[in-house]
Parts: sequence; C-alpha cells; structure tokens
Amino acid sequence: MKTLLVKIGMTAAAGLLLASIVAPTFAIGPDAMPDKAGSRPGLLRNFLDKRGRAAIGSGTLKSKSGNTVPATLVVTREGVDYTINVDANTQLRRRFWGKATLAEMSVGDTLNVIGQWADDGHTAINAKLVRDASIQKKFGVFFGTILSLLSNGWTMTTGRGTETVVVSSSTKLVNRKGEAITQADVKVNDKVRVRGLWDNKLNTITEVSGVKDYSLPTK
Repeated sequence: MKTLLVKIGMTAAAGLLLASIVAPTFAIGPDAMPDKAGSRPGLLRNFLDKRGRAAIGSGTLKSKSGNTVPATLVVTREGVDYTINVDANTQLRRRFWGKATLAEMSVGDTLNVIGQWADDGHTAINAKLVRDASIQKKFGVFFGTILSLLSNGWTMTTGRGTETVVVSSSTKLVNRKGEAITQADVKVNDKVRVRGLWDNKLNTITEVSGVKDYSLPTK
C-alpha cells in the first residue's frame, strides 16, 4: 500500500510539472475577464495577467495614425478603446493570411491583435501580429458577363456582384477553343472566365494570368 501511494504521488507531481510547461502564456484583455459580483477569476486571471501577453479576438478599427510604420491604431472592443503600436517587426496579415499593409486597412475593419501589453492598465499593446479579417484577397477563377469595356480591361457581373478586371500584356486571352485572341476581340455581353487576384474591398480582379471568352468565336 505504501508503495502504491508513493507511485500515485510521483505521478501527480509529474502531471503538475507537465502542466506548468505546456500551459499557455498569453494574456487577454481585462474586458474579457468576469467582473460581476461573485465572480472568481482566481489563479487563471493572475497567471494570464502576469505573463504580459495580450490578444484581442475581434476588435473594430476606430482610427489609424498613418499608412507607414511606425503607426498607432485605435481598436475598439466591447466599448473599450485599445491603442495598438505597430512597428517594423509587426506582422500585418489579411483574412486569408496574405501579407497586408496599413494602407489597406480602413476604419470599421475587423482586426485580430496579438502582442504584449505596453501599460499596466491593459489599454495599450505593442503588436506582434495584426490581422485584418475584413481584407479578402485571394487568387481564384471567376466567371461572369462583361458589362463595359475599359482601356485596361472591363467590368463584369459575377456571383459576388460587379467586379473590375485589369489585364496586362502578360495576360493570356483565348476563345472557347483555346485559340489566342486579343483584348480588342472581347465585347460587351461576352461570357468569360478570369484567373486572377480578387480584392473584396476594391471589387477588382488584378494580376490576371488568363482569360477565356466563351462567346468567341461567334456561333
């Protein structure tokens, strides 16, 4: 029996040691902690606060000082304003984790922030990562009908609405048979397939690598 108790004690101690190693070392905003009478944040709150890491899950961009670093963002979450310090070491990302710039971020965007608290009051964060979930840019294939022609492309209707397509000298244009065509061959009301980079905020498709016009040759 004594041997069994010793083994149980050793197992429990090992478990506590492992937990202390793998436990997360991040802090969350004080607004995320329960403050109602009778609540008991307990050891978890003390542990998180002392570690100094900060995270804002979903905040709204209220203002920004400029489009180049260093810069300061003000992010609001549940009625609390947080000052976000952005420098050259801060990673800026879009919704799909592509690299972003401050210039792409607009007031009203939804931001996720991870960093270190810059003050004891937990209202300022030195950001390591700022992700703008409102910026969606991704490469894809888009089908639509051409509405109007532009000098460098056209506008077309898609399932997402009206998009502006920008083509270049490197864009490969073909008809439905796979035969080469030129931009001048493309007409209003043609059905086309476009491969390129879609921007949900600007409603554009740029960096277009290929276009297939299913309305050509004329039947």
